[in-house]
Amino acid sequence: MILSLQGQAQLFLLSVLLGGILGLVYDCLRVFRHIIPHKRLWIQLEDGLYWLCAVIFAFVVILGANAGEVRFFMILGLFGGMGVYFLSLSHLVIAVSDKVIYIVKKVLFLLFTIIMTPFRLVYLLIRTPLRKAGFFCGKFKKKVLHSCNFYAKIKLNTLRRDWNIAVRKKRKSGEEPNAQKAKAKRSAKRKQRKKNAKIR
Repeated sequence: MILSLQGQAQLFLLSVLLGGILGLVYDCLRVFRHIIPHKRLWIQLEDGLYWLCAVIFAFVVILGANAGEVRFFMILGLFGGMGVYFLSLSHLVIAVSDKVIYIVKKVLFLLFTIIMTPFRLVYLLIRTPLRKAGFFCGKFKKKVLHSCNFYAKIKLNTLRRDWNIAVRKKRKSGEEPNAQKAKAKRSAKRKQRKKNAKIR
């Protein structure tokens, strides 16, 4: 496809504009890094993803604008547009964005302070009573636990004493029939001996 000089100039200007837009997008990425600090690994990954998307986007736009043909002056215009943007407008965009970020942070901090001020005042009013109540509750809890421990020991001693008494009674009740049986055997043996003595 043969283009006129005017068409080639339009394509060149389009590629320069596209390069400027890609430079602006990269500056937006830099502003995002200023807002949220990134580690070196994440910066490298973001740069790789950016350049991959930038190449695909530029290739698609150039093919669409030039009916599927890629010309050298378009690639040159693309990188030239990025270079012109970074040399002229990039510093201004970063400086303005830093000022905007600073102002937004200040405004958000001020709003947060205004919202939290009533809660801070309420906390200052009830802080001392809450501390005293907590100290009193801690003492009361210790007393209750001590009383429960003392009562549990008394109960345990009572249960042990009752258990020992029950065991002794059971032993005595089991020993009495055995003693009666032993006495009966002894008396029977004595009678048997007396009978044997009489027979002799």
